[in-house]
Amino acid sequence: MRRRQIKYRFILSLAAIALVLLASGIGVPLLWKVRVVSGTVRDATGQPLSGATVRVKATDIATRTDAAGRFTLGGFTPAFRLPVTAWQEGYYVAGAGASPWKSTVDIVLAPYAVPDNTNYSWVLPAAETRSAVAEWFTQTGLSLAVLVSFNRAFLPLAARLSLGCRDCHGQTIYDQWAASTHALGAQNARFLTMYNGTDVNGNQSPPTRYGYNRDYGSFPLRPDPNQPYYGPGYKLDFPNTAGNCAACHLPSAAIEQPYGIDPNQVAGVDAQGTHCDFCHKIVAVKLDPATGRPYENMPGILSLTLMRPSPEPQLFFGPYDDVDVGPDTYLPLVKQSQLCAPCHNANFWGVPIYQSFAEWQASPYPAQGKTCQSCHMQPDGVTTNFAPGRGGLERDPGTIPTHNFPGAADETLLQNAVTMTSSTRREGDTVIVEVSITNDQTGHHVPTDSPLRQLILLVQATTADGKPLAQLDGPTVPEWGGVGDPGEGYYAELPGTAYAKVLQELWTEITPTGAYWNPTRVLSDNRIPALASATSTYTFAAPDEEEVRVEVTLLFRRAFIALMDQKGWDVPDIIMAQQSLAVDRESKLQGDWPCWVTYQPRLIRFKIGLPGGGKHHARHTA
Repeated sequence: MRRRQIKYRFILSLAAIALVLLASGIGVPLLWKVRVVSGTVRDATGQPLSGATVRVKATDIATRTDAAGRFTLGGFTPAFRLPVTAWQEGYYVAGAGASPWKSTVDIVLAPYAVPDNTNYSWVLPAAETRSAVAEWFTQTGLSLAVLVSFNRAFLPLAARLSLGCRDCHGQTIYDQWAASTHALGAQNARFLTMYNGTDVNGNQSPPTRYGYNRDYGSFPLRPDPNQPYYGPGYKLDFPNTAGNCAACHLPSAAIEQPYGIDPNQVAGVDAQGTHCDFCHKIVAVKLDPATGRPYENMPGILSLTLMRPSPEPQLFFGPYDDVDVGPDTYLPLVKQSQLCAPCHNANFWGVPIYQSFAEWQASPYPAQGKTCQSCHMQPDGVTTNFAPGRGGLERDPGTIPTHNFPGAADETLLQNAVTMTSSTRREGDTVIVEVSITNDQTGHHVPTDSPLRQLILLVQATTADGKPLAQLDGPTVPEWGGVGDPGEGYYAELPGTAYAKVLQELWTEITPTGAYWNPTRVLSDNRIPALASATSTYTFAAPDEEEVRVEVTLLFRRAFIALMDQKGWDVPDIIMAQQSLAVDRESKLQGDWPCWVTYQPRLIRFKIGLPGGGKHHARHTA
């Protein structure tokens, strides 16, 4: 009996101890928390680092170290374990963990190696030649390793595997980039056909013909009208050189030979355009201090400074100063418009061609802190982790930039680029239509960059039964809007106007031209600057007894239609805005509504209030 009592007391004692430990395990983290953390940031030699940024990881709670490298952080939500990071220019991000029993931490920053390693091998955006089975084992192994320990299991495993960016950033950053135009590289049909002087089927125009002038020597002639012609091409004009096109379109291939890379010969990771590792190895941009822009004829890689590690540890420049789980460092340039300038601001032969960066500079937006990234890498408001299951932390979705890089092919961006307003009034037996387009949503001119791009405004007035009314006054679409059937997208001489930078070749006087590798002049430029408006007025004959219907449509077109026909490009116009109005006999406005309100999520092709139907029809989410 006595032994049984002792046994029961022993069991009860163990149970009590277990309950106490359990309560402690639950209660201690709830009650015992870090409320203030302090410490010192030093370099690898033990010297204190002044001005280093210290942050409570994945928050906006941050401070800077004093002259002795010391810091104190407060104002954060008390926590049982608190990750703290530190960063200073020239060093990798590093971190430490504060706890109730250790609220003073020391953080040691390691410098990254300089200079640039020209023998560096790029990290692939996605690992190649991995079977489905290997893919499953790789992803499962990485996921399990993270659960065990990021530093002790995941990082050693990752070092043994051949990984690509997708393995850690898939379904977020990688998937966005892979669907973007930055990933096109050597797969961009418009770029390659313009470079080679071919159409999409590989048919090539005849080589450029030359005449001779005693004062000037040889000079280019217009294409022979009796020969098949598939549009201009760099290689037609300069068959013995490669040019500097790859400096932007295939930048990692052009690093050592910016004027010697033929895009047709590029393969591997270099063929994947502006790929992940390339962008995250940029450390500086070379700008003219007088203008703040790249120097003339220095596009792409010619205006970039890279820093590739040699050989280990790795090095990635990014937008965060608190990523301490890998070989990462913060670079303010990543969040600045200047990063985009080398490929989005270029002059050739003294003529401004791509100018979206300069246009942004001249706008009010720099003073407002709005950058290229504000629109073209705008957070989606949904993504909270850019490396889910791979060591990434949950963050404010407003701090994670997207990598879709929406631009000239993005319908949503284009449909939210400008505001179009239309009004009508009767004056005797006429109807007057006024259309105003305000560039209130972009940080540059519209359209911008490639001088092939244009906006086409169509204004159609009809009777109630659809009979077109005669235009008495007002502009019409210029000849380069396409001479031919309006139902096929040829809108020249229709009521309306167009907005574009029109280039003319100096010697051949071909207008408009996209062959800006030749000497050109700006023949006209009526594009709409940021926050500016363009207004046009149209007068139509309208008998008093007739009700009048007006359809106003604003189109975005990627290239001049004659060039698209020569090249065989199938790039439908995109409707940016559309409005329908009706004017009765008393000149009362019956309706004025933006067409996009009724759109449904599907792609259709249709005529713009015009007869027929064809390959250059507008497309829209309708």
